[in-house]
Amino acid sequence: MIAFLSVLIGWIVQGLIGLGSGIISTAILLFFFNAKEVVVSLSIIALTGTIYLSWKNYRGNFFLKEILILSIFSFIGAGIGSFLLEKLNPKDIELIFGIVITLTGIYDFYSQKKKIFIHSKHKTIFGVFTGTVGGIISGLIGGAGPLYAFYLNQTIHSKNDFKFIISFVFVILNIERILFYLVSPELRTLFNWEIVIPGMVGVVIGAYLGNYLTGKLPTQKFKELVSLSIVIFGVYFIFKSF
Repeated sequence: MIAFLSVLIGWIVQGLIGLGSGIISTAILLFFFNAKEVVVSLSIIALTGTIYLSWKNYRGNFFLKEILILSIFSFIGAGIGSFLLEKLNPKDIELIFGIVITLTGIYDFYSQKKKIFIHSKHKTIFGVFTGTVGGIISGLIGGAGPLYAFYLNQTIHSKNDFKFIISFVFVILNIERILFYLVSPELRTLFNWEIVIPGMVGVVIGAYLGNYLTGKLPTQKFKELVSLSIVIFGVYFIFKSF
């Protein structure tokens, strides 16, 4: 029941705004299960949820350029982050990342209100930067979703397109994670079916409910909600660093 409820809550949030389940579900499950088992087991659940949200929010435009930029440079960044993991203190990174994300969310909320967005000619450079830094953060501490959300909230003006792109990028990243876990003799034994089976039920219901609620939100309110969620996740990382 704990696994079901934690995944359900996390995926209602992710179904609504396109991110957040990894932080919410993980935070709850860590009280009851081994940390490595939680991270590994949630990868299958996350893949299921992101495939569902990608499918439900696809509107005919695949946004290949945006997806390739974020995915390729996230992969490069993740390699850099993994290398730096042995040299840097993750707690310090969480604090810096939390402060940056909090300020980023505040700026994004202001820009959504004032209709001030990143110029289209800077979009590619901004995407390369976001993918690389997001990958580095993922390799160091995980949870780079708020950074991707900021990039897409600034450059994509349809809530369905926003959720499709961020969900599809997460599909790619989740597949990479699962393959990494499966080829590792140690990690592939950490899939805990007490988490996976009830979690699969929770992710389907939660993603459906969250996505349904998105449809009830005006686009402007949705984008402002994404901005506020970025601030909340930033504050979470600040407190997590202590």
